[in-house]
Amino acid sequence: MTLALMVEIVVAVLLLVTLAISLVLNRRLGNLRANQDEMRRLIGDFDKALTKARQGLTELKTASATADTAHEERMKQAKILRDELGFMIETGDRLADRLAGEASGNRAARQDRPAAAERMVSDRASMERVMDRVTTERPEMARNGAGAPVTPFPPKKPSIAPVASAGGNGRDFKIEPRSEAERELLTALRQAR
Repeated sequence: MTLALMVEIVVAVLLLVTLAISLVLNRRLGNLRANQDEMRRLIGDFDKALTKARQGLTELKTASATADTAHEERMKQAKILRDELGFMIETGDRLADRLAGEASGNRAARQDRPAAAERMVSDRASMERVMDRVTTERPEMARNGAGAPVTPFPPKKPSIAPVASAGGNGRDFKIEPRSEAERELLTALRQAR
């Protein structure tokens, strides 16, 4: 074998090895290109999902702000109602105490009845001021009429008025007819004794 033949055989073997490596590299590059297209598709899908997530987050923030505003409004209304109910309870307690005093037949309470009637009138005036304030702070109640606070006392004269007697001492009192609720309360107080 001559030297030229050996060189040609080595070159041929090297060409075969190069050809084999080229085929392997070509396959890998084809796979990489196929994966590159799939990767682009995945990145596009991820970008769309990210855009939807941002939009959803914006909507969630808006809904949260709206709910927070509604919650604050409800809290304001609840505080107003709490104050109003507290005032009504205080007034009711005072009136119940006065009715109990009237029913007990205590002479000191009988002499103090004109002052009690004046206090009842002043309590009614202060309650009307609270009602005016509530309707100005919550105009929707005044417009709709629904849920508007109800005045617990119908407008009337004080239940006890001094009547001039024959002696003219001014100690005789005329008791006006009582409402059914007052009669029931007095009956319950009498039974409690």
